[in-house]
Amino acid sequence: MSQLPATAPATIGEAFKHINAVTHPTLDDLKLMVFLEASGQSSYLALAEGAPNAGIAELLRANGREEMDHAQRVSQAIRRLYGVDFPPPTAEQNPYAGGPAAPVTRALLEGVVRGEDNGCALYMTWADNTADGEAAELFRLNAVEETLHGQRAAQAITLL
Repeated sequence: MSQLPATAPATIGEAFKHINAVTHPTLDDLKLMVFLEASGQSSYLALAEGAPNAGIAELLRANGREEMDHAQRVSQAIRRLYGVDFPPPTAEQNPYAGGPAAPVTRALLEGVVRGEDNGCALYMTWADNTADGEAAELFRLNAVEETLHGQRAAQAITLL
């Protein structure tokens, strides 16, 4: 079982604030990102349950399914860069996962678009600052999907 680094912020908001400022991720930063990406799966699935219609729910579920892929890729990058196995946690093992879903509103979805666009930029920065080509490619793949997640959230706005 993977453990959240001792230096990890206590709340998901603080964790995102920290990770969004990182340009050259350390091992602990990457471990934190595994937890954050894994938490995205449960967050999106919870939002989908409360979505106002089936079209929005399916867009949110698609994003949720891919969040665990992001966590897996960061885990692979950890293995490449540090030689450490660090599998993503289950929702039950993840202190950032869960919690009640907020109502799906235009403002929430606009925030998702901004957050996913920021995630794309973050992963591209990490890719550019990573000497290992295969790890950089894993970050670039996540960046592409972050953009796709933002596009799905923008599409969901049109379905409100």
